[in-house]
Amino acid sequence: MTAQVALRAVLRDIVAPTARTAGFMGSGSTWRLTNSLGDWAVVNVQSSSASTARSVLCVINLAVAPAPWLDWMRAALGSLPKSINESLGLYRARLHPDGTPVGRDGWWEISSERDARAAAADMVVQLADHGLPTLTRLLDRQALLGSIRAGDLGHLKSGHFDMFFARAEALLVAEDGPSAWLEELLDRATTNAIPAQKANAEKFAAWVRSRAAQAA
Repeated sequence: MTAQVALRAVLRDIVAPTARTAGFMGSGSTWRLTNSLGDWAVVNVQSSSASTARSVLCVINLAVAPAPWLDWMRAALGSLPKSINESLGLYRARLHPDGTPVGRDGWWEISSERDARAAAADMVVQLADHGLPTLTRLLDRQALLGSIRAGDLGHLKSGHFDMFFARAEALLVAEDGPSAWLEELLDRATTNAIPAQKANAEKFAAWVRSRAAQAA
């Protein structure tokens, strides 16, 4: 049995049932959950491109993609994949093997059926304790807005990405229609844009204002 076959087997038999208990649906290495607003949460087990038949490195990607963000991405890119993948998340994070030092990008390493079962058991714990509760919570718009205002979008933290956080908050705030606070967020995002990003920032602000007007 190759490492890839062993991984596929434990994802199907051990990890997938855990995702399904939280309402996530899917197969293979990806499971999704949506809410009534069209927001998506995604769990994806990614295998490294450096993996071989004898050894697989893998990690769990987490993402939350609210509908306003997806609508903007569609407008900016022209189209989106039929199925929402984790790369489209506004919130994106990873789960690592137990014992991975903080700040390190640790991956599970599988080279045998025994390794695969041990990795799957750890994945289940990481998902049950951290991943699935976080994703389920952030499918609530107010919880996601709170996380944005707290400066936490998984991999991204406010400080170095203030303009991005202003844009993220503006997208959600615009769902309630025009407001002075929305204008302040858009002004912050546009004013602080570097010259190379200025045109995109202005396009974003115009798009958000149009969406807010439609929500009024």
